[in-house]
This record gives sequence, C-alpha cells and structure tokens, in this order.
Amino acid sequence: MEKLLSVDEAKKIILEKVKRKGDSNYSLHHAYGQILSQDIFAKLNLPPFDNSSMDGFAVIASDVGKASPENPVELEVIEDIAAGSYPKMKIISSQASRIMTGAPIPQGADGVIPVEFTNYSERYAQQALPKTILVYQSIKPGDYLRPEGQDIQIGNQLFSKGHKLRPQDLGVLAAQGIDKVPTVQQPVVALLSSGDELIQPGGELLPGKIFDSNSITIRTLIESFGAKVVDLGVAKDDYQDIKEKFQKTIDKETDLIVSTAGVSVGVYDYIRDVILEDGNLSFWKVNIRPGKPLTFGEYKGIPYFGLPGNPVSAFVSALIFIKPFINRLLGIQENVVYNTAVLQEEIISDGRESYLRATINHQDGMYHAKLASHQGSGNIFSLVYANALLIIPAGVKSVPEGKTVKFFWI
Repeated sequence: MEKLLSVDEAKKIILEKVKRKGDSNYSLHHAYGQILSQDIFAKLNLPPFDNSSMDGFAVIASDVGKASPENPVELEVIEDIAAGSYPKMKIISSQASRIMTGAPIPQGADGVIPVEFTNYSERYAQQALPKTILVYQSIKPGDYLRPEGQDIQIGNQLFSKGHKLRPQDLGVLAAQGIDKVPTVQQPVVALLSSGDELIQPGGELLPGKIFDSNSITIRTLIESFGAKVVDLGVAKDDYQDIKEKFQKTIDKETDLIVSTAGVSVGVYDYIRDVILEDGNLSFWKVNIRPGKPLTFGEYKGIPYFGLPGNPVSAFVSALIFIKPFINRLLGIQENVVYNTAVLQEEIISDGRESYLRATINHQDGMYHAKLASHQGSGNIFSLVYANALLIIPAGVKSVPEGKTVKFFWI
C-alpha cells in the first residue's frame, strides 16, 4: 500500500517555500482588509482636549452643588463655545459658558450642566445667548465632560504587526491624523479551474455538464485569507489550453498559482504534465479526507497548489493548506482555535486524517457535535449548514458516540 504524506509533513514542505512579501504604505482610504507590517502607536491623545459630552453649559461644579428645582442657582452666561471653536474667556464663580457637544471646556470650568437641567432647554437652539440661566440640578466635578486622553494616550499601542484592518480600526487611525498605513503587500494568487464538463452559471446546462462552483467558492475563500485573486477562467481538458493559461501567470507578478481539478491520474488530467514541463512537484497525494489528491510544487519558480476537483475537497484543502501559506506571506501567525466537543453519534472513518463537516451546539456547559449530513466530497450544500470541521486523527477508523473530539469553527 502506498505511503501517503501526512498533513503536518505536507504543511512543512509548503511553508518552506514561502517568500515573504515586501512592505508598502497604503492610503488610509483604501486600507480596509490590509495587514499591518508594523506596530502602530498613538501620537495624539484622544480626546485631544477636555471637551463636553453634552449640549449645555460649562460651569464650576461647586457653584451648583445645592441646585434643585426648588432651589435653582442663577449663573451669568459669558460666552458661546461651538464645536470647532476655542474658548476665549475663563470661568469664575457664578459664571457659565454655553457649550456644544465636543467643544473644548473653558479654563476654570470643571463640569457641564446638560441643557435639560436648566430653564433654557426649549430655547437652546436659538442663536441669541441668554444673559443668565437657572440651574435645577447639581453636578460633581468631571460630570458630562470627556477629559483629554480618556480614550487614547500618546504612546499607547493601537495595533500590532500582522493585524488585519477593520472599519473601526480605520476610524481610530483617522482620528490620529494618519493618512498612510504601513502594510504588507497583498499577495497575488492566480486561480484556474479546469474541466470540459464545466459550464459558467447563467449558461445552458447541457447533458453531461455541471455548473462551475469551485471558481467562485475558492476565489472568495482565498480573498477572505487576505490575497488578491486573478481569475484565469476555466481551462479545457487540453494540454495547450492549460499551458497558455499557466503562462499568463508569469506576467501578473503572481505569488501563488492555484488550480482546481486536473491534477489526478485521469486520461484527461493534463495540469500535472504542464507543471512538470516547466517546474516540479513536491508531492501530489496527502493522507487527508477529504482532499487526498492534493498537489504542491512550482511552476517557473512560482509556488503551485493543485486542489482536488470535488467542491468540498477543494474547500477543505484550501483551509488547511493555502490559508497558512498566505498567512505566512502576510506575516500573520496561524491562529486556528481548536475546541473539543462530545460526539452525539458514532463516526466511521477510513484511517486518513479527516476533517468532517459538523454542526456544533452548546448545552449543559459543553459543546456537542453531530455530522452535517452525508460526508461525500461532492456534497457542497453540507458546507452551508455545517458550522465546524471535526478532526479525526490519522489511523483512527471509528470514534464511538460520547467520545470527545477536536474541532474548529468555519
């Protein structure tokens, strides 16, 4: 019986071929989803100055310490402070300044009375500044103001190298005045599907044909890993057509080539021949289920993955092997979180390291796992209602109900 490469052995070979991408400065406006190449530290306090958290009146808290509806305190209003302006006058005892949300707190003031707690609540939007106001509620020093540096202080580490930028992260960077972000160059992956049987969605489904699902599934999965995908389309089961499409990858500054199907030993599987003519194969079978016919090598110096043609095999193989490769290109530590679950049914395996689609639910303080329908590698719909992959180790052919197994979320 032929000895198959283990998953760990295959990963080791794959990751040794990674050539790290260089760094670049990305415009903040286009940096969503990019990976930071450096730690980012705060260069500004946020807020950058003490400011009001409410529309109201900046006051000295002790002046209104006994204010109530029955015992209002009258204050002289000396200034209007709009957001974007800066106070010109210092507050002294028995004085107040009208202030808008976000506007700087004037010197001397140590709190803000919300307009609702004054006799001016229904006239606040009027341009005319009142000469005096009546305050109906007491406050303590610091009430209704946001002190400088409350959120972020100069020198705070905001993000770590390898962090993938989200919308809220871009907001923090913008608030720091940062317009260029140090990022890792985005890897470029050339993707090719192959097979005379494939029809593009929207076309006519002729006898013996199937719609191409791998192209969009694998393309978007690889994009979710952080790479840019160049779609080479679908190649016919024809040596010359495959060769011409592979040749296009050379002109696109490609970091990785990925194909689906056409790497087995079928009569019409020509991709392997094309690779061997201008490259090499490190391996072309792995002890994994689903996904045994996985190929890895190089084409004209560019790393190459040949994924199986069955949709589930291609999906799982991309998660297990291509994601760590792209993570390494981006300088990201692989961070798969493994959990354990109790089986709600017996599992029969064939001895390969298996990644089985499952539905996981949490009850009685623990996770419980059940297989998501039939585990055939062509049954793509099972990936839709599965929320995890169970891991059955190599050499294990059965796991009884009630036993604990490892899984990770998908």
